[in-house]
Amino acid sequence: MLIPFAIILAMCMLAIGYIDFRRLVIPDWLNIIVVVVGIVFRLQFGYLTLLAALLFGALVLLLFWGLRYVHWRVRGVVGLGLGDVKLAGAAAVWLDPWIFPVFMFVASAVALLYFCVAARRSADIMSLRVPFGPFLAFALFATWNFNIFYGQAIG
Repeated sequence: MLIPFAIILAMCMLAIGYIDFRRLVIPDWLNIIVVVVGIVFRLQFGYLTLLAALLFGALVLLLFWGLRYVHWRVRGVVGLGLGDVKLAGAAAVWLDPWIFPVFMFVASAVALLYFCVAARRSADIMSLRVPFGPFLAFALFATWNFNIFYGQAIG
C-alpha cells in the first residue's frame, strides 16, 4: 500500500528539484499535490494522526515563514523563498515530528555541500543564489522512506 505513495512522492520531488534548479521557484500546484497526497497518506493511520500531522505542518509553515520574515527584516534580502516555506510545511505532513530534525539536517547538509562546490566555481560568491527546494525534496524523499521502511523492518 505504501508503494503508490512512494512513487507519487518521488515524481513530485523530482519535478520540484528540476524546476527549482532551473527557475528558482517551486510551483504552488506541486506543493498542493505534495500536501494533498500527504494528507491521504496520513489518513490511513486515522483521524487523530491526520490532525496531528496537519497541526505539525501548520506549525512548521509558520516557523519557516517567521524565519523568512526575520531574515528579510534583518538583512533586507529574501533568503528563503515562499515555495521553500510551503514545501517545508508540506513535508511536515508526511513526516513524524521526531524525524523532522533529520529531514532538516539532510537538506541543510546537502545544500551546504552544493554551495561549497558552486562557490569554488563562482567569481562572486555574494551573488550566488542556491535553490533550497531540491535539497528539501531530496531530504523529504530520503527521510520519509527511511522512516517508513526502516520502521517496517524493525517491527
